Amino acid sequence: MSASAYVLIAAAVDGELAGLRRRMNAWVEDEIGRRPVARGRLLGVPVRLMVTGPGTANTVQALTAVLEHIPPHLILLTGCAGAFRQSGLGIGDVGVADEEIDAHLGLEPMRAGDPPEALPFPVITVDGVPVKGRYPLSRWWAKTAVDALLRATDEVSGSSPAGIRVMRGPFLTVSTITATDRGAEARYRHHGACMEAMEGSGAAHVACRYGVDLLEVRAASNLVGRRRRDAWNLDLAFERATWAVLTILDRCGPLMLEKMP
Repeated sequence: MSASAYVLIAAAVDGELAGLRRRMNAWVEDEIGRRPVARGRLLGVPVRLMVTGPGTANTVQALTAVLEHIPPHLILLTGCAGAFRQSGLGIGDVGVADEEIDAHLGLEPMRAGDPPEALPFPVITVDGVPVKGRYPLSRWWAKTAVDALLRATDEVSGSSPAGIRVMRGPFLTVSTITATDRGAEARYRHHGACMEAMEGSGAAHVACRYGVDLLEVRAASNLVGRRRRDAWNLDLAFERATWAVLTILDRCGPLMLEKMP
């Protein structure tokens, strides 16, 4: 393993990484892309933690700066998300993405309320496959992470949240958070995603462009639909996302180290 091999753990806001930062051993702060980056180890795995800021523009700028400066072996995107109730996920549950869908990329639909129609040309080509708005993520890492999380929840352990559900599936990236039940129903019907957030497609685009694997793991802070701010639970989502990342590092750390150049 080279001295520079590491896992980049990124999230939109500081609260999503605070629990991980507290667990890091003797971390130091660097600056990349005019953003602070904490460098150290988590459960024996060399990592860097970076707050990108919310939205795809922030995410693309932040990750591009890192990948141009010192490319990671793996990007682990984490934090909170909205869960589509139709998927069966609830607040505090964990989703692992095997695909990222850009909800707003494409042509204006002919019928109001439909999602954008596919562009007549790809925005990027991945392994010879044209991508027009549905970005492939590493299915191997997604399956490996889900298996690790499910094993943790099946075992009798005080460190595993009781009653937590873990699901693997597509995530939907939006520029505007869905705030009506009608909108949530339409987006689930059109895309079949289990979670909605604001950074994933940007991260996926950069990861595909630079040929770096992306693993996206989020915990639900709310249900997608009519906005009831008092029903959101950001603290629980931050806690569960932190648990998920630490569990993956703990159980998959040897694999990560083995695959690092």
